[in-house]
Amino acid sequence: MTITTQPSGTSTKIWPSDDEVNARYPVFTRANTGEVFTDASSPFTWSLLGRVVYEGGYRDALFRIGAFAPSDFGPLETGKCTCVASFGGYVYINLSMSRVLGVRAPGMTTQAIDQSFFGEHPDVPDYVEHPDDVDEERSADIGAWMGAIFAPAPDPNEGHARDIDALLAAAPDFSALSDGQLVAYARRVVDELRPVFATHMFNLYSANIATGVVAQAAGAAGLGHLTSAIFAGLGGVDSAQQSFDIWGISRIVRRSPELTAAFDAGLDGALERIAGSSSSDAAAFREAWDRFIGDWGFLGPSVWELRSPTYASQPRIVLHMIDGSRRAEDDASPEKRTSSFVAERQNAVAAVAAALEGTEAHGMFVAAAGVIPALLPAREGSKVQCTRLVNHVRDVMKELGRRHVEAGRLSHWSDILMLQDSEIDGYLDAPEPWGRTIAERRATLTELESKVPPFIVDGRYPDLEDFRVPQREVTRAAVGDVLQGIGVAPGSHTGRVQVVTSIEDDVDIEPGDVLVARTTDSSWGALFLVAGAVVVETGATISHAAIVSRELGIPAAASVPDALSRLATGMLVSVDGSTGEVRVVSE
Repeated sequence: MTITTQPSGTSTKIWPSDDEVNARYPVFTRANTGEVFTDASSPFTWSLLGRVVYEGGYRDALFRIGAFAPSDFGPLETGKCTCVASFGGYVYINLSMSRVLGVRAPGMTTQAIDQSFFGEHPDVPDYVEHPDDVDEERSADIGAWMGAIFAPAPDPNEGHARDIDALLAAAPDFSALSDGQLVAYARRVVDELRPVFATHMFNLYSANIATGVVAQAAGAAGLGHLTSAIFAGLGGVDSAQQSFDIWGISRIVRRSPELTAAFDAGLDGALERIAGSSSSDAAAFREAWDRFIGDWGFLGPSVWELRSPTYASQPRIVLHMIDGSRRAEDDASPEKRTSSFVAERQNAVAAVAAALEGTEAHGMFVAAAGVIPALLPAREGSKVQCTRLVNHVRDVMKELGRRHVEAGRLSHWSDILMLQDSEIDGYLDAPEPWGRTIAERRATLTELESKVPPFIVDGRYPDLEDFRVPQREVTRAAVGDVLQGIGVAPGSHTGRVQVVTSIEDDVDIEPGDVLVARTTDSSWGALFLVAGAVVVETGATISHAAIVSRELGIPAAASVPDALSRLATGMLVSVDGSTGEVRVVSE
């Protein structure tokens, strides 16, 4: 669904923290950003994080790559983001700029960039040339960068992880800070986020280039079906590790009659029942639970939005995942499912390299395939480090919001996020006049979240009416129909469809079900443990669903158009994770 409406400068913005559509780089997409900003962003989140941290950090990464120079952009200004933007509260990434990178990068194409973001998504507009897209100086700089990324290098996230560990360890007692000090501290933490986000975008584009080179080369060799195998069995992927940890906890429950009975009695009160037991099984569960929340409690369904719930604040999300995983047999262990992937990956790389022997593409393919095991985990690792800092800001704002709920000024702590960063100081000076503004924005936010944002914004700012436009008219798939996506995790599986729209829903995924979703983020990983296959409407080879599916040994197809509309819970489908085909076997 592509929206073309009035320019933001000539119409009223839907959301107070929204941006203008950039005239030079006019095409924006929800691809990738939908993994970390699943929900609409609150005014405080985007005004505090979007304008300087995400926009500025994105630019820092592009300058480091050499793809752009400061003269390619205007100054950092409120409401005039270029690399990322908010429309109707939903966060978008700039596709036009990524395509310029495809033009300027030696050996790359705009089609390869599109493939790495979307696969074959039908709503993506054609690339439109601009006379300034070609820049020989920038191409030379990108060439130097590409040569560097194809050489082994230290993990770029280690320094950030150490710095964040130190920051969290030295955090003040929030209850001892004044309201103004809390806001000031949140702003200081945000300053720490910009360089981490810049590293994340650098990692993302490094992974995009490498996976693009591999996909192009495999396709040219007539072995495109081996691409997903080349990206599998990497190990060390942070966003998959939480799933392995959930699996371990589920084994503790499955092997214990006492813990099984505690879960059989219902998730409500399960933690309390286990806490009241003095058995060794209960003690083992509590130890594993506390470790998991300590390691992963910052994750949630919309991880970079400050009002998002987290595993720590809504432990039922985790309990539900454990409850589903405990039903799976030990043979469904992710370690067992991926045990052959390393050898398969090596064989796939060797086959493509042999087919390319003597061609110009051979050397670049071998180099790119060699760094994939470092670049894809790095992309996920930097996202996790960003999420840790965002969660720290979330904790600060929770304390501030809680105080104003207790004072009777707010209904929920997250109402404080209905204010923009430029407004919050005025609110703290005189809260009462802001009550109506907060209530109106909360009502608008509720309306926005009842809608599906346009996947692509092409040149013009969307009106609220455009969010009411349904997905294209489609008919439910019938027996024998094939939905064509791209294969992103090798293997095949036949199972019953289970449509999932949010991890906050108590959806019961039975072992072997085919999980069908619009997109997934890092908090979904544990749901993959019992799934037999994964199908998502958006994403491509380096999206979350693809990376985690490969690490857990689950076949997956991404960029499957209208999967949520054409497939229904209960359908029997066959998924081929190498070709991206989803075939309806029976209704």
